[in-house]
Amino acid sequence: MGAGFYGSFPGQIQVRGDAQALIISHLGYSGTTLLGGPVEAQGRLLYIDGCTNSLLLAPQIDGDPCLNFLHLPAHTAQTPHTHPSLRAGLILSGNGYCETEQGLLAFKQGTLFVIPPGVRHSFQSTEQAMRIVIFHPDSDSGPSDSNHTMLNRTLVEGKSAQQLTHLHTPMESPT
Repeated sequence: MGAGFYGSFPGQIQVRGDAQALIISHLGYSGTTLLGGPVEAQGRLLYIDGCTNSLLLAPQIDGDPCLNFLHLPAHTAQTPHTHPSLRAGLILSGNGYCETEQGLLAFKQGTLFVIPPGVRHSFQSTEQAMRIVIFHPDSDSGPSDSNHTMLNRTLVEGKSAQQLTHLHTPMESPT
């Protein structure tokens, strides 16, 4: 993997080389092997306070973990906010700060951070834009058994199979 690449690797992996990396193990999660990159210069989705973001590794199922990219333009100060679950990240480029009630944490390329659930914080960039990769252990989006692209975009006599619940494959009962 080269600079700016990212991936999801279920099971054990071996990491070798001379580089900086953010490696997160999420107990109980056994997603699929995914590889992407390099991370783009700016995000594709509008976020808050002039920032943009992109979903790098999407949740396979609603509620699964995901990996996001956050771009803060130069001289940006986010509105203080919280998250319902922890955030862990790596500063890819740029510099700035994370402000919390405990004070300022300096951010520069290579800084790793963890923000516990419910901690009020804001990211602030200085004279350079800041590019950050952020792990979210839970998502509020993604496909589910009753709402996913295959089901929604399968049409039976012009009607989405998502609405035709009598056709849905039943959940297997635990044995």
